[in-house]
Parts: sequence; structure tokens; C-alpha cells
Amino acid sequence: MDYISEAEHKELIDILDELIKTISLLRNSNSDYILVQNENEAREWMVFLKEHNDKEELRSLENEISDRFFYKYDVEIENSELDNKRAYLIRKYIFTSNKLLKK
Repeated sequence: MDYISEAEHKELIDILDELIKTISLLRNSNSDYILVQNENEAREWMVFLKEHNDKEELRSLENEISDRFFYKYDVEIENSELDNKRAYLIRKYIFTSNKLLKK
């Protein structure tokens, strides 16, 4: 098995943590159901991420996040800085994960 380092694992956790906080803030002003789904899934991703640091498992998580983002969450929910940040953080997770898993 091939693992990412503790620092790399923390980096991915920090991105997802910031994403969850951003979605939660967005939900304070917007009750769009897609935000509820996005937050619930982000919390599930976090649980999985915290329990795994094997590259193969993390690649499956990256694929799941990519699929959900590009087919569902890459939409503008509202024209706001927080919504832009939400989309940015999902992309950031995908790109960071991809870079770390290729090492």
C-alpha cells in the first residue's frame, strides 16, 4: 500500500473543513436544497478522508468528489463571494488531491 504523508493528509482535511464551513455560511442566507446536499456530502467526504490515507482509497474519494462537482455542484447557486469560494474549494481539493496522489 502507498500512503500520503501526515502533512499532505492534513492539507486535504483543511481544504474540506474550509469547504464545509463555507457551505454552512452560505446556508445561513440561502436555503437552496443543493446546498444541503453539498454540505451533507462534504461531511461524508470528511469522515472518509479522516479514516483513510491510502492513495488508492483517496483516489476513489477524489473521483467521487470530481463526479459530484462536475455533474452537480459546479453551478452558481447565488451570485456571491461565498458561492464562488465554495466552487473554488471543491476544485482546489480535486487539484490538490490529484497532485499529491501522483507522487
